[in-house]
Amino acid sequence: EIRRDIGRTFPEKLDEEAQEALFRVLRAVSHRLEDVGYCQGMNFVAGVFLRIFSPEDEALVFQCVVALMLRHGMNQYFGDRFPKLRLTSLQFDILVEAFFPNTLAPTFDHFNLSAEFYATQWFLTLFCYSLPFGHVVKIWDHFLCWGMKFIHRVGLALLQDGEADLIDRPFDATLRQLRFLGDRTKMTPDE
Repeated sequence: EIRRDIGRTFPEKLDEEAQEALFRVLRAVSHRLEDVGYCQGMNFVAGVFLRIFSPEDEALVFQCVVALMLRHGMNQYFGDRFPKLRLTSLQFDILVEAFFPNTLAPTFDHFNLSAEFYATQWFLTLFCYSLPFGHVVKIWDHFLCWGMKFIHRVGLALLQDGEADLIDRPFDATLRQLRFLGDRTKMTPDE
């Protein structure tokens, strides 16, 4: 399963040497975190560290991934039946209701769209699959200090940025917009 995901992990940014390093890091992480093993999404997290450092810093990349998983509780997002992911999604649904009570909340309710459907990837990859690299590095800096609360803030900011494109549209158009919010954001990494 790891080998299959390697080619899909930043293919335009990771050369063959980096992809092999990524494979070794993910295999080592899956052995270190035996209760979790390997799950999709980890490849992007490790890929960001590989891009920040280099394939030669493979041991450091491994240590960073393990630290993120254990010290920052990300292993609970990838664990059996994804318990923390479900809780985080539920919390995000409540935040959407609180911050967008007259716009997005009714739209999502009408289409029966929960954060589990559109934000799971955000939470598992800490936006590294959804946003440009410059944004991701800035987000991770804040995440390491503030935790998942900051990831929620980024998600709310993305929804606010794309709000006009998400309301008063048919289901398919709303879904398409949600999937590509990060690609269409006008925000800079400092916002």
